[in-house]
Amino acid sequence: MSQELKPGDRVRVKAGVQIPKYPAGDKGTVSRGPQTSADGSTYYLLRMDKDDPQEEVLFKAEEIEIDR
Repeated sequence: MSQELKPGDRVRVKAGVQIPKYPAGDKGTVSRGPQTSADGSTYYLLRMDKDDPQEEVLFKAEEIEIDR
């Protein structure tokens, strides 16, 4: 991901990403992040449109993109 997202940003799952519950194009809102793991991967917590509004889902930065 070339740009850092912030809470409140609208995002979608990228094309070609294989996440069983969230196919490409599913949309959500960044609730927390970015966070960097020990191996250098960047993660975000999202609230996905199709889930309970209180549920947060962890995504790697390369799995999502800004929804314009």
